[in-house]
Amino acid sequence: MRERAGLACMMLAGTALLPALAPAQSYADRTLSLPQGSAENRRPIIIIAPVTPTAPSPLATGAPKNGPSGAYASDEPGPDIRARNADYLTQFKVVGQIPPGATISKVSWRYTVARKPAGFEARLCWKDAGLCWDVSHADSGSTDFFNGRDASLPFQLYYGVRGSTRNGEAPVKGEVNQVIVTFDIPR
Repeated sequence: MRERAGLACMMLAGTALLPALAPAQSYADRTLSLPQGSAENRRPIIIIAPVTPTAPSPLATGAPKNGPSGAYASDEPGPDIRARNADYLTQFKVVGQIPPGATISKVSWRYTVARKPAGFEARLCWKDAGLCWDVSHADSGSTDFFNGRDASLPFQLYYGVRGSTRNGEAPVKGEVNQVIVTFDIPR
């Protein structure tokens, strides 16, 4: 009898939490999609970060800093996209000496490809591709998404084309890719 009462309380408490969990579930559902096609060619696409965040990065500071700051720009040639469903990488170099403790305050990017075929995807990543920003629909721009992160660690740009290969499809020519990292220097 005591176990049933405890189970009933847990079920009632779980029911009370359902409205609070619903928004989180709807967000997860919106960020997972499966491309159309045969089952063996389908692979889930998980959007790591939306193009326009609803809130700044949790490491971002609320007020602008009035201390010293710095920046560097890194330009690298972009690879050609020769096959679908493969990631092509541009590894940006950290340019110059970044002072210890320097943190990112803004990141700007620009990438150039000869054309963006259907299924084109691009993401800008910091450090080791564990933290990425979807830039598929914006070939240039800036973001505060990486704010507060270590400015001495490099960025990468991954891009590619997803979907079924089309007969006679020409490679997509990669041109010049750039990242500009602005950072705050601790006093």
